[in-house]
Amino acid sequence: MSNRRIYGNPSAITDLIGLFKHQLELSNLCSGETCVVVTDTAFNPLYSDSCIAAANDMGAETYKITLPHTGSLPRKSWGSALKESDLIIYSTTHTLHYSEEIRDALNSGARALMVVIPLNAMERLRGDPEVIKRTKAGAELMRKANRIRITSDAGTDLTMERGDRPVLAHYGVADTPGHLDFWGAGMVETAELEGSLEGEMVLDIGDLMFYFSRYVESPVKIAFRRGRITEVSGGIDAFLLRKHLESFGEENAWMAGHMGWGTDKRALWTAQTLQLPEPGSSSADAEAFYGNVQIEIGSNNDVNFRGRNASKAHLGHCMLNCNLYLDDEKIIDHGQFLLADMK
Repeated sequence: MSNRRIYGNPSAITDLIGLFKHQLELSNLCSGETCVVVTDTAFNPLYSDSCIAAANDMGAETYKITLPHTGSLPRKSWGSALKESDLIIYSTTHTLHYSEEIRDALNSGARALMVVIPLNAMERLRGDPEVIKRTKAGAELMRKANRIRITSDAGTDLTMERGDRPVLAHYGVADTPGHLDFWGAGMVETAELEGSLEGEMVLDIGDLMFYFSRYVESPVKIAFRRGRITEVSGGIDAFLLRKHLESFGEENAWMAGHMGWGTDKRALWTAQTLQLPEPGSSSADAEAFYGNVQIEIGSNNDVNFRGRNASKAHLGHCMLNCNLYLDDEKIIDHGQFLLADMK
């Protein structure tokens, strides 16, 4: 039985204001700046209310936009509010990083931070200068490379090209103009150039299909040709993946989306198996886990990745004990970073 508190009582805001202030300070929120907090009618109001209290305490001009949970996003007015803001914090069931309104705001110099992970993960994966430094250093390495190769003793052997796709450093704070990030993130990412991913990915026992909140029970082999899945073989996990991909009813669901590696030593690989003090599980732990390598299947056309594959599917697969090469230089060896700036 869990002995930790459950965050559901509105009085928990008194405990959360300090946590949000920490994150807002690392996001360089200054007195006099405009901070817009976006939520919706279905999301836990503790997030938005705590953020407003923290931002007000820091001297920012702050207000909240509440969207409807169902239906389309508004066509007018709220986009103008985002565009005129300095910092956008969004805790909502809507994936706003696919929206034109967020894209326009970022292009105008706004900063944006998505805050949706469970509160216990927010506490554990709060912004950390070491993670920020390590992630930025890894992104600089990837920006110098085009060809990426991933191998493992389990049988993974994938090659891909980055081409002109941006390299993303996600470290949990929105600290520079035009930067969008995710609380709990600690990862270097890029979208594969569509059609360039070739080879076989083997999910080994204990690897994560975090969209299922499921650890792989027996090896799953996924073959890629010209960026598309051509075969999925294995046991129950392979069966579930095939059925889930089929459920989208679209060709693009079978295409590779993006890849990355984790940079946060605080992240827990076992997070999705633990009894959490409130509902929800945190994929941030899986993606940020130090030295893991991720291949995502499906969409990569959000404001960050700027890819061309639009899909309802967005299925992340995080793997332990991989080797990763950038233009034939080995960066990760069996899940361990080899370069000093990334250790």
